[in-house]
Amino acid sequence: MIKLQVKVISWPLIILTAFLRVLQIESINTNFLELAAFEDFLRSQHLSQVLVVPGDDADGDWKIECHQKLLANYRVQFYRPEMSVNFEDLMFYGAPRTAVLVLNFEHVLVRRQVFGVASEAGYFNNSLAWFILGSGRESLPAEQLIDQLLSGYEMGIDADVTVALRGADNNTFSASLLLYDVYRIGRRAFTPLIIEKKGSWSHSGGWQLFENFKTTWVIRRRNFLNVTLIGSTVLTEKPPGLGDMEYLADDKQFQQLDPMQRKTYQLFQLVERMFNLSLAISLTDKWGELLENGSWSGVMGQVTSRAADLAVCPIRFVLDRQPYVQYSAVLHTQNIHFLFRHPRRSHIRNIFFEPLSNQVWWCVLVLVTGSTVLLLCHMKQERELSLMENRWSFVWFTMLETYLQQGPATEIFRLFSTRLLISLSCIFSFMLMQFYGAFIVGSLLSEGARSIVNLQALYDSNLAIGMENISYNFPIFTNTSNQLVRDVYGKKICRSGEHNILSLQQGAERIIQGRFAFHTAIDRMYRLLLELRMDEAEFCDLQEVMFNLPYDSGSVMPKGSPWREHLAHALLHLRATGLLQYNDKKWMVRRPDCSLFKTSLAEVDLEHFAPALFALVLAMLASALVFLLELLLHWLPDFRRRLGTMST
Repeated sequence: MIKLQVKVISWPLIILTAFLRVLQIESINTNFLELAAFEDFLRSQHLSQVLVVPGDDADGDWKIECHQKLLANYRVQFYRPEMSVNFEDLMFYGAPRTAVLVLNFEHVLVRRQVFGVASEAGYFNNSLAWFILGSGRESLPAEQLIDQLLSGYEMGIDADVTVALRGADNNTFSASLLLYDVYRIGRRAFTPLIIEKKGSWSHSGGWQLFENFKTTWVIRRRNFLNVTLIGSTVLTEKPPGLGDMEYLADDKQFQQLDPMQRKTYQLFQLVERMFNLSLAISLTDKWGELLENGSWSGVMGQVTSRAADLAVCPIRFVLDRQPYVQYSAVLHTQNIHFLFRHPRRSHIRNIFFEPLSNQVWWCVLVLVTGSTVLLLCHMKQERELSLMENRWSFVWFTMLETYLQQGPATEIFRLFSTRLLISLSCIFSFMLMQFYGAFIVGSLLSEGARSIVNLQALYDSNLAIGMENISYNFPIFTNTSNQLVRDVYGKKICRSGEHNILSLQQGAERIIQGRFAFHTAIDRMYRLLLELRMDEAEFCDLQEVMFNLPYDSGSVMPKGSPWREHLAHALLHLRATGLLQYNDKKWMVRRPDCSLFKTSLAEVDLEHFAPALFALVLAMLASALVFLLELLLHWLPDFRRRLGTMST
């Protein structure tokens, strides 16, 4: 009887256990399908760090054990909404990109303690890859269901949120999941949520995405639906009478005024058309300085306070700014050097004697004298063979004719040695004249060497040195360990009794005057010098001295900005297509071709030719004096004879 009672009592327990086991197996099968889909998601995104958020705490321990076994190849951590730790505390700055698996997005605690916290902290971006599971409803379209549950949270265009809705047969191995991509253009909750069907997943077919989802999310989301972004820029030199936007968009007039800001703004006009967005420009008069209260002024202040979405003017890469903003790729490169008119070399004493040194001229004189004496010796032998004058004058003029490449008649000299002497002397004279003439022409055509080509030579020269009165110039000279740079600033620029910290206009005027080196942005100074009608010869005397590398600058955005990937893609696209270089060329200063100018000046002027003319005049005067003396000597005997006749 007792055995019968035990059997009667135990049969319901056995039946209940079997029923619960079937439910547990079905639940495990369901979890297996969800995790299999999630594993495909991890492989497609190349992720290895996982955060699992269960939907409820029913049978939580054995579910976690199942997840741990199924996700054994990944670094997995779990977060239950009822845990004492906050969801935000699980996120670490600089940690590897993490995939978040949410098993039930309709759970109240999940929406409050996970989605709500992530929305406030800005975790709906591409630093986290969300895989959110839910169940579809027959009475409500999937898009409307997703919009109802997720539209209240802040997520931007960089959100990586995939919603997977279970189908009707989700309790079998043939179950499938419908996949949806969720994001919005603007991060604020009042902008509409964009929900796009991206594909499906099934146990038999695996991860199946539509063709357009096989590209990067930056390329997929290139249409901003004409959203308005606020761009901040600085204007400090705008002439009166011009509108702000008209002035920014003009690339033909006043190119020397605010060139960096206007140049980069025109690049952002291309970005507007590329992404179908609108830019509302916020103007300020400062680039940005850190104030005593920890805030920033100018463009930096508008960006850090999120009053502006990005800067449309270039901001220098400075370590002090890096903790507050994030930079884009290089947008503009600025050359800031010393510019001055290089002093011309001292005038040579006589261009006709310059190519050959004094030693060479003395050697030539010795050779001419020696050949003349040698010819005189040959003349003694020549007299025995033929009648020939035996005067020094004949020997001298014969040698002179040889060196002047005229030469005597061939029948005068009979000896082979004499002819050899005259022939070799003539060849030597020819080579000397050719070398002499080529050296003069080459020295006139070649550019004179410049000695002031580095900072040390500039410091040692007698040139005055100054710099533009602009904020970025002062740290260059003061925040450096280079003693030479400090000496240039302390002993030259800030020299007592001199005012060498000037405006751009004043610096340009002193450069034109000469003997003054000015530290400023090179392109702006060149453009201003051309506007001031600087003489072409003076312009070709300009010399640059570089002691620091060109400055790279880029746009800045607030930390965690959703636009950073799109802006980086846009700048790289503009560079790859040549539009960035074309925009740089439009703002490049067209300088005169100094090589052609110097070639046109390659001539012997009167200053250098005057010694030769003076020598000729002296020779003519000497000849005239000798002629008068000869007349006097010729007239003197007749004069004496007449005097004698008169006396008798």
